[in-house]
Amino acid sequence: MTKFIKLHLVRTLNKYRELQRMRVRDIMVSGDVVVARPENTVKDVFESMVEYNINGIPVIDERGKIVGLVTIKEIKPYLANGSDVKIEIVMLKDPPYTTVDEDIITAFEKMINFDRRLDQLPVINTNSEEMPYGKLVGVVYIEDIITLLYEKVIKELKTLVSLYNGNKAGSVF
Repeated sequence: MTKFIKLHLVRTLNKYRELQRMRVRDIMVSGDVVVARPENTVKDVFESMVEYNINGIPVIDERGKIVGLVTIKEIKPYLANGSDVKIEIVMLKDPPYTTVDEDIITAFEKMINFDRRLDQLPVINTNSEEMPYGKLVGVVYIEDIITLLYEKVIKELKTLVSLYNGNKAGSVF
């Protein structure tokens, strides 16, 4: 392995470590998070999804605690005939969530390692005095994490593979 390839390998590893140091707070969408209540209907939630151009909504109880997540996948079967069905019937109960202090790689793994791949995770702040079980403060989207992975690591890995394959073919650097 040439010095040039080793240099790229070290650079790639450093970019991965940089991602491990990034926190969810650095990339999450925060502010007024669109939420649903368990008693909301499929129709209500679908209308919110259309209005805000989103495909998933955290479901919170009367205390503000996350009790579910509803995505277009859950409500789609009910849109034609059962739009008055309550969200508590179709939501994903006790979904995974992330915290503002969690690293983005761990949040990404939660999304892809859930029973089925999720496109987003609710984000809570566990340092909230008013809600010791965690206050919903945002949402992190898988597409934002994948974009970062591509920009920081995958581009570099492609270069590394190309350099390595070129070197094996007899290229001189």
